[in-house]
Formats: sequence, structure tokens, C-alpha cells
Amino acid sequence: MALIRLDQVSKSFASRHGSMSIMEGITFDVKNSDFLAIVGPSGCGKSTLLRLIQGLDHPTSGQIYFRDKPVGRVCHEMAMVFQNFALFPWLTVSQNVTFGLEALGWPPDRIRAQSERYISVTGLEGFEEAYPRELSGGMRQRVGLARALAVEPAVLLMDEPFSALDPLTAESLREEILQLWRDPQLPPEAVVLVTHNIEEAIQLADRIVVMARRPSHVLAVVDVDLPRPRDRKSAAFYDLTDRVYSLITESRAPRPLPASPSAVAPASSQPL
Repeated sequence: MALIRLDQVSKSFASRHGSMSIMEGITFDVKNSDFLAIVGPSGCGKSTLLRLIQGLDHPTSGQIYFRDKPVGRVCHEMAMVFQNFALFPWLTVSQNVTFGLEALGWPPDRIRAQSERYISVTGLEGFEEAYPRELSGGMRQRVGLARALAVEPAVLLMDEPFSALDPLTAESLREEILQLWRDPQLPPEAVVLVTHNIEEAIQLADRIVVMARRPSHVLAVVDVDLPRPRDRKSAAFYDLTDRVYSLITESRAPRPLPASPSAVAPASSQPL
């Protein structure tokens, strides 16, 4: 049984020029113990797709299922890590981490124990009373990760979580997230990562959903059959990068314009 299943999901928005289609007929699934990456051209609706999966927005047509049940509202068994950290600047690290737990109505003793556990897991010990403005970008993203993991989600959704970080910090966090994901004592059961970085997707994911330009559709679901830890300098890594890159760039190629009727002479007037 798939943990998440998307069945012919389409999404449109109203605009002053009429309805604008963002995605059409998106179909794929997320399995237990899956690390799935979603890549595609800028503006193809990758972030919108994460919102649909969690139930923050709703498809125009098609259906999304979680544990074989339709997602009709915000699913509290999923948690999101955002690109821009999305922390409350007036709350301390500890208060940011406990925010979701308090919203779920957990008892104070359980909230405190859970907060301490995930502050420790994400390397934030000693920073409990710090405010976001006092932290580096990497530390702020750790707070966002701790807040997401603290609710012990079945699915961790990550929307370009490393794109605002410097390369060294991003690389360190990628490795830490892999370690957390592979720890059977920690949530989640699956991770869905949106990224524009193809190498990042290949480094982290078991499978990659490659999306076309808007209105987007699934071009391919690529298996990443490479041993861990993955060597970015290997021929296999390079070949897979080239394959995914080619899929995306071909989908971005300008579509040929239909020939103008006036530009084609009727058959009867063609010279002999």
C-alpha cells in the first residue's frame, strides 16, 4: 500500500485572462521508507504540489490519498520545512519548536520532553532561549526541522530547504537529514523533497519525479539505484544527472508554433 497516492491531480487558478492551468494529470505515489524528490523547471508548480499533498490547498480535479483515504483537509500526519525558515521572530528556539505541539493540545510535560528531544537531535542544545535573529541561516533551518520532526509526522515535506543556505552549510544539513531519515527510532516514514538542484535530488533521493513546464505533468519517475554514500564524481552519478537534466531541458524547449494558414499556399496553386 502506498503511503501517499496522487491520481490524475490537476490544478488551475483564476486569472484576469481566464483559468490558468498549473498542472494536469499528475499521478505518482510515495511508498513507506521512500525518499522522493520532485524536480522540474521554475514555475512548474512543485511547491503548489506540496501544498496539495498536505491538504493546504485542493486540486481542481483528481484526488490525493493518504493511507488510502482522500486528503480533504490539512493532514496533521505531515509536516513541512520551508525554504525561508518560516519561524516566528518573537519566539525563542524552544517556543518555535513547541508551537505545533501546543496547537495539537499536547500536555505540558509531553511537550517539554518532546521539545528537548528534537532540540538535541537537530544540534540546537544551548540555543533554546535564542531568537531567530540571533541565529545563522543553518541554525534557523535546524529550528524549522526540529519543529517539523517534533510532531512526529509520517511524512516530512521539504520545500527547497537548502536553497537559502551557503554551500557548506547546505551540504552539512543534507547529510544530517539523511542520518535522521535512516534512524528507525525517528520519524518520518517518508520524505518528499522539492528542489531545483538535480545533483541534490540524486544525492538524497531513492526516486525522482521529473515534471514538465507549466501546465506541468510527470515526464518520468527515475529510480536512483546508486549505493550510499553517493559519489558525485562517479560516472553513474554523472550519467543520471545528465539524464534528468535532459528530461527537464527538453520539456522547456519552445513549442513549435502552428503554421499560419496564409503561409501555406493551397495545393491547387502550387507550381508544377
